[in-house]
Formats: sequence, C-alpha cells, structure tokens
Amino acid sequence: MDWETIQEYVRQYGYFAVGIGTFADQSGMQAFVVAGGVISQVAAGVSLYGVILAGAVGSFLSDILFYGIGRWRADWLDRIVRSEKGRARLKVLEDGMNKWAFPLLSFGRFLPWIGRFVPAAAGLRKVDFRRVVLFAGMGAVASAALFGMIGYFAAETVERMGNYSAWIWIGALLVSFPVAGWVMKRFDAAVQRRLKQDKKAEEEATGFPD
Repeated sequence: MDWETIQEYVRQYGYFAVGIGTFADQSGMQAFVVAGGVISQVAAGVSLYGVILAGAVGSFLSDILFYGIGRWRADWLDRIVRSEKGRARLKVLEDGMNKWAFPLLSFGRFLPWIGRFVPAAAGLRKVDFRRVVLFAGMGAVASAALFGMIGYFAAETVERMGNYSAWIWIGALLVSFPVAGWVMKRFDAAVQRRLKQDKKAEEEATGFPD
C-alpha cells in the first residue's frame, strides 16, 4: 500500500485505521502509526497519544493472535516431527524462545516480515502466556511510541520519504534476506551442536560409542 493511500485512510478513519492497519502489518516499519503521527499535527480529532495507543493495541493483538495460532498447533507439531534432527530443531527453538523471550517478543517486531512470526514461534514452543503478554505489551507500546513520534516530530522528512515509499519497501525486503539467512545459519549451527550433545550424552549413558 502506498504512502498517500495510508494517509488517506488515517484521515478518514482516524484511530480505527491506525489500529487495524498496524494489526494487519506490524513488523518492520509501522506505516499506519507513522502516518497517524504526521496527521496528528494537522487534524483536530487525532492526537499523538491516541495514535500511539491505537498502534500499540493493534500490534499487541496481532502478537496474541499469532501466539494463539502457534499454541493451537503446538501439540500437533510435536506429534508429526519424528526425526532426530527435527526433534533437535524443536528443542533448540524451545530453548531459544524461553531464554530470549524478552528481546525476541519485545523487539523482534522491528525486523521486516521475520518479526511477525516470532509470537507464533513462542506459541509453538509453549512459552508461558503471562510472559508473552508482558513482553509483547512492552514491545507494542515501545514501537508505537517510536513510530508515532517519528511521524509527529519529523513530519516533513517523512513526507519527503513517502515519495520514495516503494523503494524503501524494496530496500527493506532486500535487507531482510541476508538477515534471515544469518538467523537460519545460526539456528542450524545450534541444531548441530544439540545433536552432538545428545549423541555424547547417549554414549555416556550406555557406555558404548556408536
């Protein structure tokens, strides 16, 4: 969706557009919150605080929805994954999500596209719901405040950047590929370490190496 269309939606529907737009796409740059910050300078019925609240609610509800979907399919995933490597992957994901729940759930949303599925991963590995609510809530408020203030205090710059919105989205997409590749490489390395640890523990328990 182009920048002018986003602004028009916010002008017409106010906080509702900010909340729904952020709910629909809250990873990376939250364009509806930025637009709300810009418009709050000139529209009498739109305030910066209201924009931040609407964006935070939309972002938070998106996280909870994806967590719920992941949690709903968690037991099914455990049943169908039978291979040794597959089990190791699930265990690494579970350990990582529980250990790094705060930064991943709070700040993972700043990663374009990738961040949207972090709450789903938390659900798949059964991260405690109370931690998800706390960390997702903190991240939702922080991101909405940041993007709302960017729109409010840098309105002229944002407007100029809006003329190049298509190029900005393409650039974000190009950046996300190497980031995703780096994350997957680190994940696969952790899986290999886990497999070696499990094999060593099995050998020590039986007293016989394979």
